[in-house]
Amino acid sequence: MWIWLVTAAAAGIAAGGTISIWIERKQRRREMETLLELTELVLEEKEVTNRTAGEETIYAKIEDRLIRICRMAKGRQEEAEKSREKLQKLITEIAHQLRTPLANIQSYLELAKGETKGRNEEAYQYIQSAEGAKEKIRFLTESFIKMSRLEHDMIQIRKESKDIRRTLLNALGQIQAQAEEKKLDFQVSLPSDLELRHDPNWLGEAFFNVLDNAVKYSSQGGHVEVSALQNEMFLKISVRDYGIGIEAGEENRIFQRFYRGKRVRVQEGFGVGLYLARQIILAQGGFIRVKRQTRGLLMEIFFPTEE
Repeated sequence: MWIWLVTAAAAGIAAGGTISIWIERKQRRREMETLLELTELVLEEKEVTNRTAGEETIYAKIEDRLIRICRMAKGRQEEAEKSREKLQKLITEIAHQLRTPLANIQSYLELAKGETKGRNEEAYQYIQSAEGAKEKIRFLTESFIKMSRLEHDMIQIRKESKDIRRTLLNALGQIQAQAEEKKLDFQVSLPSDLELRHDPNWLGEAFFNVLDNAVKYSSQGGHVEVSALQNEMFLKISVRDYGIGIEAGEENRIFQRFYRGKRVRVQEGFGVGLYLARQIILAQGGFIRVKRQTRGLLMEIFFPTEE
């Protein structure tokens, strides 16, 4: 009898211990799942609330530190955003202030060219060089203003025209002189019935920047192909060049502000054309991608076909 009682007591103690361990493990599992939820909220930059305020458990301490990390990250992000906005406003203000003196410089240069042409060729050449430098400053000034407007959603896209073929041809006309100077062979294949509601001014600038990139990085006497395809789903515009191309891994980087490819050597540029092109195309509801080729690049611009 006594042995039976001892055995029963031992079994009870063992069972109780097993139940206690099971309950404790279940509690720890719930705590770990909750911590996992908290880390997900931190990663998603969402608000995290303190559920165990005042407790002294390890779980409560970990939760408290996660909340502090979240608040610190949010504070730093807000501070970085404010600094970025201030910098963009400063750049835009400087760019606007440069417009007037640049216009005055152009007027003075025109007067000086008129006075020196045919009389003092050396002075005339210096003035032309100064005019080239002035044009670069003007280009950067206007680019800064456009970038700021695009990044702050300050541009108004007015989708008025359906004749996107004309917009493409106008962009080709703007690049013609530069292409002829390099003796480039342009092969253009555009269907006559291309239609898409778009803003001709902004999208025309995006097309020009893409074409300018193809011309700029093509070799003398090179070849450029421009084509378009439209169906019920989308409109695709392709620009294929056989120039210097890009390195592997640069497919997305070339659309970043001020980025210039590793293969760029003597070609002039500031790394803003493709950035502006992508921002404008995105604002129009499309997207652009680049594919490396054995020689050169293939730029593809897509727009969804509207009803």
